[in-house]
Amino acid sequence: MTPATLTVAVLAGGHSRRMGRDKAALPVGPERLLQRVVRRVRPYAAQVLVVARTTDAYPWAGAPVLADAYPERGPLGGIATALAAARTPFLAAVACDMPFVRGDLLQHLAGFLAAHPQYDIALPRDAHDIQPLHAVYRVATARPAFEAALAMPRASIRAAFRGLRVRLFPAAELQAFDPQRAFWNINTPADYRALRAQLGLPPEPGPVQPEGSP
Repeated sequence: MTPATLTVAVLAGGHSRRMGRDKAALPVGPERLLQRVVRRVRPYAAQVLVVARTTDAYPWAGAPVLADAYPERGPLGGIATALAAARTPFLAAVACDMPFVRGDLLQHLAGFLAAHPQYDIALPRDAHDIQPLHAVYRVATARPAFEAALAMPRASIRAAFRGLRVRLFPAAELQAFDPQRAFWNINTPADYRALRAQLGLPPEPGPVQPEGSP
């Protein structure tokens, strides 16, 4: 499987409510979290795109930034936006807060779809749930299915899957790619502290207290 067949979309349009600040911009050493994700997937893709709320959201991202065409529809809208822009037969969708995303795993899943035209999605599943933001989609068939789901007012990403042929990949089939680590995402300040510790980074400095404060 060559990178020429794969586009990777990094979704960065969320509100980061549990984190309390923009997850994409969190510092991780000399780069930001979004930059780290882009760097890790770039060698495995012909095209890397960032889907954000506006095109000027992340000028430092290191990849073209698309405005989410459906900004209030979550990953369903973000993936649909990327499917419309992809120039390759396959699209991988990942989240901007997955610091250990595996480009080789995405390429493996794309290779499976290339060899098995009877499937439209290669979808990992861990012990908790499916992982649509570490999955690979066949652009020609997934795009109309996602657009049809968006026509339903409150449809989730699972609504798009109903019209597609899905190959589930249990984590046991993906052990060579360390799926537990690959699927981990940074949702809370505690997650961010754990990430900095794993990377050997010092704790992020807290806000400076005014003189005389308790």
